[in-house]
Amino acid sequence: MSAAPTSAAPASAAAAPSQSGSQLAFTMRNRQFQAGERKSWYDGDPAITAYFNALSAMFPAGERFFCDTVRYQKHKITDPKLQGEIKEFLGQEAIHSREHQSYNDRVAAQGYPMDKLERRTARMQNLARMLMPKKAQLGQTVALEHFTAVLADHLLRERETFGRHASPEEYELWMWHAVEETEHKAVAFDVLKAITNPVTFYLLRTRSLLMATIFFNINLTLHIRDLLKADRLQWSPRAWGRIFHYLWINPGPLWKSIPAYLDWFRPSFHPWMHDNRELVAEWKSAHGEAPAEAASAA
Repeated sequence: MSAAPTSAAPASAAAAPSQSGSQLAFTMRNRQFQAGERKSWYDGDPAITAYFNALSAMFPAGERFFCDTVRYQKHKITDPKLQGEIKEFLGQEAIHSREHQSYNDRVAAQGYPMDKLERRTARMQNLARMLMPKKAQLGQTVALEHFTAVLADHLLRERETFGRHASPEEYELWMWHAVEETEHKAVAFDVLKAITNPVTFYLLRTRSLLMATIFFNINLTLHIRDLLKADRLQWSPRAWGRIFHYLWINPGPLWKSIPAYLDWFRPSFHPWMHDNRELVAEWKSAHGEAPAEAASAA
């Protein structure tokens, strides 16, 4: 009596689940901008412009740090889907660093101390490189990517308001950056999750967000102060009041982002629990890009 046919090997019968939780296919865009040539480009207000310029001062060194922390761990990733997303993430972040460096150079030409701000950010990143283990460095990237993702979400939702106040070239730069931060918001998160056990992953990412919240806001406040100082506004209650009003009241990105920020502390959290693919699709449609298909996880 002949033996019954054997079933497929277990490895092929049940493929390993994807290490990627991304819900959107994305790719690098090699865009170039002339943003930063106009002084007080946000509604003629040097205070709100200083907030955005302070953010931009963080990006060249910050994006390079993000790339380095992910690149260091990429050899541990076995999933082709996540490997492909890492490649596009690195490409997008490299272009962000380049374009914000060009932006910062134009702002510096107006008489603002962008070099000083960039050096301060680089010192903080270098300190993290020296004092933190590699996984903890990646944890900082994951936490800061959460910051940028929730702020990007707000900016995209308030794009009509932003467009009424921002100069056209600055509007295009910040919207493009917000779209790409949304597209790749889960990549570093998924890498850290893939290389750690669940308990370590949760403790590392929550501790990292608490640390990032403190140091990010200290750095940002010092940056804003130095930019306002160039306009002799560093002691102006009205200037600081306008920044507070913008951030916490109208349009209020910090106030409105609190629920998304706190979701991070859920053990089951994943960045694509905040599904805002429609915002990316709307931007793509307005810029003549074909809509991307959802990225399917195995």
